[in-house]
Amino acid sequence: MQPNATKINIGEVILGMSVGEIIALPIEKTVNVRAYASQVGLSNGRKYRTSTHPEEQVVKVLRVK
Repeated sequence: MQPNATKINIGEVILGMSVGEIIALPIEKTVNVRAYASQVGLSNGRKYRTSTHPEEQVVKVLRVK
């Protein structure tokens, strides 16, 4: 990520997802994205699925429930 790139609040992005929505975030954030998806899911009764895509350099999050 570039130093002057816009900062992303991963928790807010994941919390704002609707069922069936898929988002892609920078692969450098994989550990944080998975932790937030788990935490937000447990706290709010939601279910998320994450997957890494090295060829695209992204981690994708799908809200399942």
